[in-house]
Amino acid sequence: MKMITAIKTPIKAFTLLLLTTLSSLYTFAQEAPTKVDVDINADGGGSVWYGQPWVWAVGVAIFILVLVIVTRGNKSTDA
Repeated sequence: MKMITAIKTPIKAFTLLLLTTLSSLYTFAQEAPTKVDVDINADGGGSVWYGQPWVWAVGVAIFILVLVIVTRGNKSTDA
């Protein structure tokens, strides 16, 4: 088996082991997430314009139309 060139010496191997151990300890030492209560109907039940499905359908249709126009390219021949 070939040894990875970055871990040829024992000092580099020890340093790599130490850094990986410290990084895992750092990630486990983070605070536990707290419970967040989110009320999605905070505005009294009113809806916003971007919550309507027809707005998204029109937006996607316009995006596809612009994408087709831009990617179609110039069909003239340069000689």
